[in-house]
Amino acid sequence: MSEGQPYAPEKDAEVTGTQAGESMRGFFRGGWIVRWVALLYSVYFFVVPAYGHSLAAWMEFATLYAAFLTLYFLVAEFTGRRQAVAFVLFFLVAFLYYAKSDEAYAVFVFPFAMLCLFVPRLRLLSLVLIAMMGGVVAETRYLGRPFAMDENILFVCVIFGLSNFAYAQQARANALLKRANSEIERLSQEAERERIARDLHDLLGHTLTVIMVKLDLARRLLSRDADRACNEILEAEQTARNALTEVREAVSGYRAEGLSAEISRARQSLLSAGVQLTTTLTPVPISSSCVNVLCFALREAVTNVVRHARATTCHVALVEKDGAIRFAIEDNGLGGTIREGNGLRGMRERLQSIGGTLQLAGAANTGTSLEITVPTACGSQPQPASQIAEKADIV
Repeated sequence: MSEGQPYAPEKDAEVTGTQAGESMRGFFRGGWIVRWVALLYSVYFFVVPAYGHSLAAWMEFATLYAAFLTLYFLVAEFTGRRQAVAFVLFFLVAFLYYAKSDEAYAVFVFPFAMLCLFVPRLRLLSLVLIAMMGGVVAETRYLGRPFAMDENILFVCVIFGLSNFAYAQQARANALLKRANSEIERLSQEAERERIARDLHDLLGHTLTVIMVKLDLARRLLSRDADRACNEILEAEQTARNALTEVREAVSGYRAEGLSAEISRARQSLLSAGVQLTTTLTPVPISSSCVNVLCFALREAVTNVVRHARATTCHVALVEKDGAIRFAIEDNGLGGTIREGNGLRGMRERLQSIGGTLQLAGAANTGTSLEITVPTACGSQPQPASQIAEKADIV
């Protein structure tokens, strides 16, 4: 068990032991009504029996009561082995006092009931109760008292002990639930940060590449064709404005333009880099969640074509085959070894969220192909792909 619960060796108890121990100690610090009512109840067993006895007997009662009060407060403050020793001494005081008074049977309920707050294993508590009752029976027989007292001790210990044990288990469950909620909140925050990082990479990485290409082209055309250079600058400005709108949409979690608009933007971006885009789009039902993922995948693929491929043509195909939607992007560029970066890694993470897969293939001087496969029912609101085919060029 953890430091606050010395009697629990189980691993699960170790996870929540500190929180549960703090909860139990907080019960004694904050639950002053229960604590002081129990102390008032103890007065009956320590002070009242002292009447009619000698001064020496009074001193014995006072010494045992002082030890009782000290241990009563310390067991809730100690942790680890010190707490275990305090409980052993607490039970020892109960056995010593039981020999001094016939009415002291209920004193055993104090250490046992408090032990039930700190021990999460009912089997261990049962063993402690059996051991304690064995000692009580032996002491009762040695003192020559009626065994009916043993029944009373067993009854009050079981009643109060089980009540405290149920309370402690509820406190441990609450501590575990609080810890789980904190972990869920932390994981949710991490997932949200990863989503924002992917969105910013996919949006700004692509857009900044397009702007860079257009401005570079405008710089080279400025001395030869000022009008075309001016058009390229205007297109770069419009691209920047569109990027600002897209960033705002991404922050709000809303992407509604669809695949057709993304293909149109891809066509313009590729034309700026001297790459011709052709498409083959088959009418298939596509859910909104799939459309969003395919849009980001197309954006990342086009960015890579513009930056690295040195291609002249790029082909995009959308078909339904074997109960799955296949979305392929191929170019005739340099190809070669593909090193996966943040963009492709983010693409894989998005596809995994809808049960999709990603395959990359490339050979030197033969271009690169990227094929995405997603299940047909990857979302809840199908959007006919025929709408995309009406707006895009089909080859």
